Amino acid sequence: MKIKEFKLGMMPTNGYLVWKGEEAVLFDCGGANLSELETFIEENSLTLKKVIFTHGHYDHIAGLLKLKEIYPNIEVYIGKEEEEFFTNSALSLSNYLANIDFKYEDSYKTVKDGDTIDEFMVIDTPGHTRGGKCFFHKESGMVIVGDTMFKGSYGRYDLPTSDGKTLFASLKKLCEILPSETRVYNGHSGMTTIGEEKENLTRNGII
Repeated sequence: MKIKEFKLGMMPTNGYLVWKGEEAVLFDCGGANLSELETFIEENSLTLKKVIFTHGHYDHIAGLLKLKEIYPNIEVYIGKEEEEFFTNSALSLSNYLANIDFKYEDSYKTVKDGDTIDEFMVIDTPGHTRGGKCFFHKESGMVIVGDTMFKGSYGRYDLPTSDGKTLFASLKKLCEILPSETRVYNGHSGMTTIGEEKENLTRNGII
């Protein structure tokens, strides 16, 4: 499985294009500045099949409407508990972050803990939001975590539906079930590994 990072949106947010053969999947789409992504897909003769969201905050879903304009046939996936984030600006924080009442009311599908989607195992990691999900690809030794875990840090838990105790339990879960060498691709910082973050979290008394 190959992976390429794209900086999308105002934050910016890391979006990850992964592909095997000619079929590609995008994890998170934080902005409508999709020209680089579109060019890369075209130049590499890829077909974008799905967009999968780690959670429903606006800085991760803001580019969805534009993405659907460009690729109208893509399938959209989000955690079951995050469905309301597509239509509730207080949950998605679109009003807070961009003074926009973001709504996505087209078709989508949901994922839950233990599902497999395009060879990625779905892992429940609530805390930053109530339905945050991580996606582990065992063969490639990588996990896409959204804002659950950063390099040397972790996601906020002072936002609607977030909870610190729950987030810390999710961080501990990732460190326990995933190999230490697993590469961690997150929403806003550089790549890290499970082993490195386990050491950081243990040193800081989080787990």
